Amino acid sequence: MEDEILYGRAALNSTYEMRIEYYLIPEKISQDYTDLMRYGIKIKMTSLFDGGGKSVEMKQINNVFYRLRDAEEFVQLLIRNKVTPVSLRDVVEDYIIESLDKAKATA
Repeated sequence: MEDEILYGRAALNSTYEMRIEYYLIPEKISQDYTDLMRYGIKIKMTSLFDGGGKSVEMKQINNVFYRLRDAEEFVQLLIRNKVTPVSLRDVVEDYIIESLDKAKATA
């Protein structure tokens, strides 16, 4: 099983209680040849309903970042905007496109 680091939590206002947890997923690129790391993101949302019902939704995308600082900044963005598992992929894609556009502009 891979490691995961709980990085932050958020709550959504709704007719029922919704808790969101944000994780960094560190992975070594190669155990044998290097200590370089890559980082993924996981979001887990738990909805608690009146009467004891519970629903858990989770989305994980691996190997998005190669620098810890970039991964941490991105997770902070997710927490600030209370991003849910459903929209994680879209937010990651938008972030990558925006980062590429910035890199092109400075090149």
